[in-house]
Amino acid sequence: MSDEKQPLVRVKMENKVTNYPHNDVASAAFYFRERLEKAFQDKDRADGIFLDMIGLMTMIAFALEGYVNFVGGRLIERCVKEKDRAAESWQTFERERTKDKIKAIRKMTGIKIDWNKRPYLTVSELNDLRNMFAHPKPHKPEPEEWEAIGTDDEFNRQLRNYKPEYEERLTWEFAQRAYDDVEQIWQELLAGAGIDPYETLSGGSQGFSLLAWVNEDGSETLG
Repeated sequence: MSDEKQPLVRVKMENKVTNYPHNDVASAAFYFRERLEKAFQDKDRADGIFLDMIGLMTMIAFALEGYVNFVGGRLIERCVKEKDRAAESWQTFERERTKDKIKAIRKMTGIKIDWNKRPYLTVSELNDLRNMFAHPKPHKPEPEEWEAIGTDDEFNRQLRNYKPEYEERLTWEFAQRAYDDVEQIWQELLAGAGIDPYETLSGGSQGFSLLAWVNEDGSETLG
């Protein structure tokens, strides 16, 4: 910043920037995916990979909900002209589960959805895993006993390989599938709702325009 004293002015400030959170969480999902892809390809790190996987899956699930909320909000604005009814419809929509929100979008747009096939097959599994992290519950292990034949090393390996349910389901294969499926769902919902992808981007304009120069005595000279 220049040390030169700047003149005092009166201006009109304008901020017409729109920020859509779904872009930030989608970017976070992309970041974690790129980071993990490099880690698995280069085999250059073992520490923290599981934690990155938790971050990736959480951001993928958040991105899906953000995508669905964006499309649903636009459709409600388009279909319900009265402001009060639109607000009420949005509140009802927002309280629904992600899968039910997609069903509501299907009713408003007529798009075809097969819940038994990808990409929509992934929605329930993704949300179940997300809920395990969003609403963690204590797990009291039940004692297990069984007979086995083998060596000490084999017994120890078998015991060490025990994993809780969320870790069993949190695989790199599923993470890649979930990421791809959520992005495909996003594109299909946009197309079904007739929304240009450009409309989903954050951005806008900022600036100020000069109204008057402010003199030392407080008087003004019009700009």
